[in-house]
Amino acid sequence: MKMFSKVITGAVGITAALTLTSSTAQASLFDPGFEAAPTQPNPILLPGGANGGWAATFNGASFSAAAAETGLQGLGDTQGPGVAWNFAGTYQIVSGVSGGQKYTFSMDAMSPTGFSSSYGPAFLQLTYFNAAGTDLGTVETSPGNANAIHFSPTGNWANYSVSATAPSGAVYIAPYAAFMENGSQTTTETVFFDNGALTLVPEPATVALLGMGLAFPLYLIRRRK
Repeated sequence: MKMFSKVITGAVGITAALTLTSSTAQASLFDPGFEAAPTQPNPILLPGGANGGWAATFNGASFSAAAAETGLQGLGDTQGPGVAWNFAGTYQIVSGVSGGQKYTFSMDAMSPTGFSSSYGPAFLQLTYFNAAGTDLGTVETSPGNANAIHFSPTGNWANYSVSATAPSGAVYIAPYAAFMENGSQTTTETVFFDNGALTLVPEPATVALLGMGLAFPLYLIRRRK
């Protein structure tokens, strides 16, 4: 009986580990630190344009060594007093998505200048596209609208994240990092981004299976004691 318990425990533990590995195998879905130069100006509009790395920056943002937390370069943007609703940043288009999958996009950010307005001007957002390039939004939002957070980074690097679930028909996911003030700022402001990650959130069944794999050895140890 003891040998049978050991076999079952080992099998469950191995299965849980393999399942978790499978679910998190896509943890590094893109260049996390803007080290590679962008190869495509607008990937979603080009045939086969997914997985082409970060898109060229838009509305004044830029890749530069001055914006780097680690590595060669980061993403930075500066906006002057009174500049309103200038959404500046970059994004990627990543394939391999299916409806119902949930992803988390996280990235480090900091501001060497601080902010003179109360609006949180730094943005991380996620949206999904179908095979034709139509913006489906997310399960949490309406079609054509990303799930987003906006925040005010401090003078120290810190990690921020946003999560969103893929709607039915989704094929691509697009994470955005951007800076946008509301015009109430009275000084010049700068935001830097670096070291991003796009991860697939494990399904509840996977988490439960992992828990079983971890619980059985603890149960047997208690019985032996």
